[in-house]
Parts: sequence; C-alpha cells; structure tokens
Amino acid sequence: MMHARLALLFLCFLAAIQIQTAKYLDSNEYEEWEEFKEFQRWKHSKKRQDPKKYWSQDLGRYNGNEQDTYDDGLEADDPPPIDEAARMARYIVNQNNWTSIATLSSIPKVRSYPFVNVVSYGDGPLLNGTGMPYIFITPLDYTAQDLAKDSRATLSMTLAEGEYCAKKLYDPMDPRCARVYLTGKIKAIKNNTAEYDVAKNAVFTRHPWLAHMPADHHFFFAKLKIVQIALLDTFGGPKYISLKDYFTANQIPKAFQKTEPTNSFADGSSESGYLEVTIV
Repeated sequence: MMHARLALLFLCFLAAIQIQTAKYLDSNEYEEWEEFKEFQRWKHSKKRQDPKKYWSQDLGRYNGNEQDTYDDGLEADDPPPIDEAARMARYIVNQNNWTSIATLSSIPKVRSYPFVNVVSYGDGPLLNGTGMPYIFITPLDYTAQDLAKDSRATLSMTLAEGEYCAKKLYDPMDPRCARVYLTGKIKAIKNNTAEYDVAKNAVFTRHPWLAHMPADHHFFFAKLKIVQIALLDTFGGPKYISLKDYFTANQIPKAFQKTEPTNSFADGSSESGYLEVTIV
C-alpha cells in the first residue's frame, strides 16, 4: 500500500512538472511568435516608405540638380543602359562613396585568408569622375597592413548603396542591381605630384572629414592599378571590360552634361573642365 501511494505521489509530481514545462514552452513560443510578427510589421512599414527616407544617406548623385528628367526624357536617376557596359561600370564607380575591399589577410590567425574591409573612396566629382578609385588609408588599419605584404586587392561597388535598387524593389543580390568588381594592385601615390592633387581633390570632395585625420596616423593616398574589370548588371553572367573601354567611357552622355564643372585643387586653385587621369 505504501509503495502504491509513493508511486501515485511521484506520478502527480511528474504531471505537475510537465504542466509547468508546457506552460513555459508555450510562453516562449508565444513570445517568439510575437517578436516575429513585430519584425514582419517593421519590414512591411519599411517597404512602404519613400525610398529617399528608407535610404537616409542619399548620395546626392546629381549635385543638387532638382531635375527629374533630362531633355531627352530619360530619368535622371537611371543608370546607363545595359548594352553600354563600360559606361555602366564608370557610373557605378562614380556614384558610390565607399567600397568593399578584399585583401589577403596578414593577421597571424587567418594569414592568407581573404579579408574584407569597408573603405571610403572617390574618383572625382559626381558625373565628372576619372574612373580611378582613390583611397586614403592609415598603416594602422587592417587593409594597409595586408597591402604592405601583398598589394593585390579587389574593390566591389554596387548600386545598392544608393536609392536606385530600392526604388526598383531589387534585392542587392538581384543582377539588375548592378555591381562592378575592380581587381588589381594598390599603389601609394607620391606627395608633390600632379596625381596627388587629383587624388586629394577626389577623396576630400566626397569625404571632407578625412582631411582632418590625426597626423600621427600617417594617412596616405593610394589607387588601384586595375588589371581586370568585371560588371554584373543583368541576367546572363558577368561582362569583362577592357581598360581602354573603361577609361574612355563617359558615365553620362555628353548631351546630358549641362555645364563643365569646376574642380578645386589642394593649392586653392580651381579649373573648369573634365578631369583626366593617366594610367600607369
């Protein structure tokens, strides 16, 4: 009889534990479901927002120009057509303000593994770029340390950085959300050279705060000596663009260029016209 009572008490105790456990699990599942629904509501509200608000850091790609269309009726914020690969590549490079840069890591634990960093860059004024991505980095950064060991790198830029893909509802991985990959070797630019002024103007025009970096961080200008240009801007795989086609292409047709821009240089001088860059 005593054993039967003990067994009954044990079963009652076990049942009570199971009930409490079920309540706890139900509670957790309910909380997780509510969190998921809240995420869905947030995501839906973001999709309904004006893309200009959703992408709060607008590139201002038309330099304050309030026109929505050009004289020919083309949309002002549309990239070049997909059958003009070189011009599309130049457009992407010119429109973006930062790039993902892949290097071979010099960090002991992951030495020689691919390592990606984000770096600010500029190729010149909007709609008047050189096509050459100039960067301003410090030897204290991972990227510069990697490049000191192996100067090979790939820079990746995408229209997902601006508002174009958001307006079109293109996922960043959608091939129509165009991207370009520039592969080559990073080369430091010597001070007191003509290209030093070009690089300084290209970077500081886009990123004025970089002009105030601490002197003891020893920032320096550098560029990518391009070996290969790969573009993905539609379905069907990448397009490979020659250096000649790339550097001779204009990011917008000359008919759309209303006025020649004014370029400011490090010595305080300015000059009207389109910047040129020498491939070395």
